[in-house]
Amino acid sequence: MKQKSSSVKVLLFISLAVFIVGLLLASLISTNNGKTEMRRLYVMTDRGVAISLEVYKPKTATRETPAPAVMLIPGGNASVEYMSDAGLELARRGIVAIGIEPYTIGRSDVEKDNDGLGSIDVTDYVYGLDFIDTNNIGYIGWSMGASRVNAALYVPDPSGAMVTDAQGKETPKQVIRDGVKGVMYVGAGGLLTDEYHINSALFEGQWDNLYRGDRREMYKNPQYAGVLGLDQFEFWKWYGDPANGTGRIYYEGWTGHTIGLSSYSFVKAACDFYTTTFGLSNDFPILYLWKEFGTALAFTAIIVAMICVVLLLVDLDYFKKDLVVKDRTILEANPKSWVTWLGLILPAIFGAAIAAWAVPTGQGILNQWVSADQIHGTNIQNVNGLVFWLCCLQLFGLALWALINFVLVKTDKHALKEQITLPGTRKGVMFLKALLLSFVSLFAVYCVITFGEQLFSISPRFWKVQMNSLTRLRMEKFLIYFPLYLVPFLIANYLHSTSFYLEKKPVLSGVMFWLANGLPPMCFLLYAYGKIALFHTTPITSLGMSRANGSLVDAAIMMIPVGILAYTLYRKTKNFYLPAVFNAMFFTWMAVATDLIFIGR
Repeated sequence: MKQKSSSVKVLLFISLAVFIVGLLLASLISTNNGKTEMRRLYVMTDRGVAISLEVYKPKTATRETPAPAVMLIPGGNASVEYMSDAGLELARRGIVAIGIEPYTIGRSDVEKDNDGLGSIDVTDYVYGLDFIDTNNIGYIGWSMGASRVNAALYVPDPSGAMVTDAQGKETPKQVIRDGVKGVMYVGAGGLLTDEYHINSALFEGQWDNLYRGDRREMYKNPQYAGVLGLDQFEFWKWYGDPANGTGRIYYEGWTGHTIGLSSYSFVKAACDFYTTTFGLSNDFPILYLWKEFGTALAFTAIIVAMICVVLLLVDLDYFKKDLVVKDRTILEANPKSWVTWLGLILPAIFGAAIAAWAVPTGQGILNQWVSADQIHGTNIQNVNGLVFWLCCLQLFGLALWALINFVLVKTDKHALKEQITLPGTRKGVMFLKALLLSFVSLFAVYCVITFGEQLFSISPRFWKVQMNSLTRLRMEKFLIYFPLYLVPFLIANYLHSTSFYLEKKPVLSGVMFWLANGLPPMCFLLYAYGKIALFHTTPITSLGMSRANGSLVDAAIMMIPVGILAYTLYRKTKNFYLPAVFNAMFFTWMAVATDLIFIGR
């Protein structure tokens, strides 16, 4: 036992060292080896509302030599870190890149009825910075960020000119804000017409789930080609003259909507568009993938470190006597392989089939459970959809489990009962200690991540999973959502521990635990993107499908550590409650850290 404990300590030390190395690599790339200042800022408006920014400022940008600036605005549920790859590459080319975390997302405050969700406030802030060339301003808007760009991009005509809309109502004429030289939309929006003399671009991924129609024919779709006055166009070809603000260009890449911002093709397009628009050199290699490699390395290392911390705590006598179960009949996977496959495949098919209904339905139901000020309560968009989908999935799994164990095969009913009652443990104390161990483990990881963030001035985003710092409001959300996630995780861990555990085949058993958790979201993604691959069209054009796509992409990623932790902790303790509590707490942290807090109007 001491030898195993020593091995875990060595692994913990190595994982922490790898974590530091990964963040160091990410920081060196993000700061261009010291040539770029990278800062996470909070800008307070005169209304007392704070908005979170991530600023990449080349050191060549000074009061004496002001630099162009590009504001990068993410979509509906995305934190500012989603814009980091383009941001750091633009800064390497002499452009100040300012990522915006819209109100209601991540670390920004929540403010109702705010047009642009902070894009206007940040624009006013940027125009007041003395190291910014306010005659060379640009925007990048991804997904719903396109509408947030438009809120800041257009202003009433200073001349007071009016226009008449289709209903005969007169409204102020809208013009482009002075100093804006270019606007780029990603996965939404479209090219500006020739009425506006600023350069305009649209980036579309070949796997983007919002494009309607056969994507092979996009280059001659009248909706896109008509803006250029052409029957068809070429991607990556400039039309008009970028030097006088009449440049128009479509970009395309082999990527999708959710991961498009981290694609090489998008980052290359952003650099091409803005160096051309601002007349700067683009003779630089694209290195951001090393930053993503560093963050992926750090993420993997911190997950390993988290598992090590949990295992070391379980070995302490204080926790062991109530969390580790001894002298009990252990249920293993049924020797009939068809039973195991049935338990894996049917829930996966069911989860994929109901996702487009369950995610928006869950959002609609839980969004209503808010307080009078509409800020407090269960109103985090994708979190609501995901927890409702998980509950539906586990109810189906429970019904299937009952059919298999009570009708189709003969299962030891005493062992099934013993799995729940856990003989030899103090039930109330056991659950409280499971909560304490989970909290201590995650708090230790939280502190390490925060330390890494402060040491390297880098935000704690690891690949596309949020292990982010929690604001006061999001800490409140954590306490609200933890019980909601605990219920499906308790059901899931009971079902998996009685169906897929193999004492003498740990690798196979671990794979089955992971598949039981990860197959449902992966099956949905295979369905959604399989249709794109085979038929060149997407089923994810409706709002419900789009929300399901975003939720289940996150779920597929998060279920990797969840499956590993579920199996590792169960094998160690033979107690399914501990991994259920831990994973519910871990999942809740990642779910509430960034996602959009819905405010009804």
